[in-house]
Amino acid sequence: MDTQIKSVREEVENVQLLLIAIDRQTGNHEVDRLIQDANSSLIKTETHMFRLESQLGREPPAIRQMASFKVDQLKSDVYLIKSSLRTMTNRHDNRKKQAEEKEELLKRRFTTNQETRVDLGFDHELNMNEKLKYSDNMLDQMIAQGASIFEDLQQQKFSLLSINKRFHFLTKSLGLSDTTIRLIEKRVREDKKLFYIGVTCCLIFMFCFYYWWQYC
Repeated sequence: MDTQIKSVREEVENVQLLLIAIDRQTGNHEVDRLIQDANSSLIKTETHMFRLESQLGREPPAIRQMASFKVDQLKSDVYLIKSSLRTMTNRHDNRKKQAEEKEELLKRRFTTNQETRVDLGFDHELNMNEKLKYSDNMLDQMIAQGASIFEDLQQQKFSLLSINKRFHFLTKSLGLSDTTIRLIEKRVREDKKLFYIGVTCCLIFMFCFYYWWQYC
């Protein structure tokens, strides 16, 4: 079991190296190839993860708990990698789209002065159209990042629940009193409230900034 977990961890590290390479590359073709390789590696890693989860039930109880903890860590790493890869893919697609639009705009040529005068008459509409396109791209990126953050929070919730169960098990094993555990849980709830307040303030600030940038 440990050998298989180690093998999956090496696969996860290889995918992380691919993400670093994607972030450093600038050529579209090379980035496309790296993204394809990363997706293929992730599919293979998820298949091996599924096999590990299937084998957990057949392990002895003394080994199962630690093995389950390691598998949960790997699942969390894989989920974060998928989220990062999705964000990089969306960002790369947006860059390609913007580059294609820019190249198409640069290829346009005016043949007569009359056409130039007619086109210049619509400068305001063209600027507004470009601004709307840019706003749409910004909104798409914000929505994609928001969805990615939401999925990350869901995964973190899953990880925290798993850690909470193991924490209770360890505290009972160490002989801590229920009062101490309740105090720790109270502190965790207070920290969670502060986190939600911070997220709400951040969202309000982002909305105000976007409103100011769009309409002021």
